[in-house]
Amino acid sequence: MTDPLATDPLATEARRLRVEEQLSVAEIRVRLGIGRDRVYALLRGVPPPERTRRPRARDDDRAEAVRLRAAGKSVNRIAEQLGVAKSTAYQWVRHLPLDPDDAAAERRRAQSEAMADARRRAYRESRDAAQAAEQTRAAGAVGGLGERDLLLLGAAIYWCAGSKSKPWRPQDRLEFVNSDPGLLGLSWRSSPTVPRSRQLYWRVEGVMAGIREAVEGAGND
Repeated sequence: MTDPLATDPLATEARRLRVEEQLSVAEIRVRLGIGRDRVYALLRGVPPPERTRRPRARDDDRAEAVRLRAAGKSVNRIAEQLGVAKSTAYQWVRHLPLDPDDAAAERRRAQSEAMADARRRAYRESRDAAQAAEQTRAAGAVGGLGERDLLLLGAAIYWCAGSKSKPWRPQDRLEFVNSDPGLLGLSWRSSPTVPRSRQLYWRVEGVMAGIREAVEGAGND
């Protein structure tokens, strides 16, 4: 049976380039402008030139890298000793456990992290101390609360969290909506005793109006 490649001019030229000019597959692809698979098909049965074969020395280097790794050499030292890139040395020995140099590096990293943690801890302690001092100073500035203070505070929180009368929904009662126990307690303490709830509502509305006028007056000073 006749080999179809024997009568194919492209196959003839590809084989000539391979045998006579000793070109690699990549070089033949560029010369003929065809794909890699097509080149391999045209060169079926034609051995590659000696110069394109992977040198045996690289196999020897790989074996030596493994031996050096087993002897405790670092990747950097292996690359330096064999005259190859660090990435190449790493690829050859990455399946082996850490050597002493890597263990030392790990210890240095752990020490560095411990020092960083110590610095962060010192910062947090300093920050927490400053925070506690400022909070204590601010709490001391409050002092005792008189009836007027409680009335102002109660009106202010009701202003923020109370249901107020609207032109389309008039009401004469206090409705305070909040889930914070502290605010609920303050609201209760700040409500003065009056004969009827509508009078309490009127009083709180009056205090809110007074606060608004005071704020607006302060802005015009």
